[in-house]
Amino acid sequence: MIQRLCHRCHSVLHIEDAGTLAYCWNCGAPQVTLSEELLEQAAAQKSQFEAAAQSPDGSLNPTPGVEGQAQPPDLLMIWKAAIVIAAIVAAGISVLSVILPPLELLAWMAPAIALSIYSSRYKQTHITTGIGARLGLVCGVFCGFGLTIATAAQMLVLRYGLHRGDEFTASMDAVLAHSKAQVVAQSGPAAAVFFNQFSIPEFRAGFFLAGLGLVTTMLLVLSTAGGAFAGFMRSRARVR
Repeated sequence: MIQRLCHRCHSVLHIEDAGTLAYCWNCGAPQVTLSEELLEQAAAQKSQFEAAAQSPDGSLNPTPGVEGQAQPPDLLMIWKAAIVIAAIVAAGISVLSVILPPLELLAWMAPAIALSIYSSRYKQTHITTGIGARLGLVCGVFCGFGLTIATAAQMLVLRYGLHRGDEFTASMDAVLAHSKAQVVAQSGPAAAVFFNQFSIPEFRAGFFLAGLGLVTTMLLVLSTAGGAFAGFMRSRARVR
């Protein structure tokens, strides 16, 4: 007979009545006795989950000789694989944005792309709205980090590699001067105080960092919402 332990105090249960509710003699915790057949089925399901987590396609094969196992159960989300896929998608979008800046808009589609790749490899995972939202948040973090690194590297190459930093600064000063003239014409000379602050390098750097933080926050919100929507659509398609 298999020796059974209490789930609370781990004491040995000396007396067990098959199919009835027993209590631990040491701590009084209620115990549920399972038949040997149920224990074998639980062990078979556990081995199936472990094998599916290690397989590249995430497919489950029914275990022969076990009744009620014709249809495999849904797998839980394998977050290690999902995070790797999200990082690869974000890295690809960041590299493409350096080559062609309008491709930065693909960052809003990163959750849908990551879910498509994940679902093609792990078909038995049941995608829900919550899973899509969490994966969208992960994609937003990776895309925000990747786009920031890509923009910083592009600016460094432009200024120190190609020595075209003066051209960029001159074009930025021209844009600020034009905006200042328009605001002063509409609101009066008092409005020019804000634009005068841009002559201070620290203020200009802080302003651009604040703008970058605002754009990153918007990216996280939209990416999370996009992931939730993509997960919702996949859950409806699976139910149908």
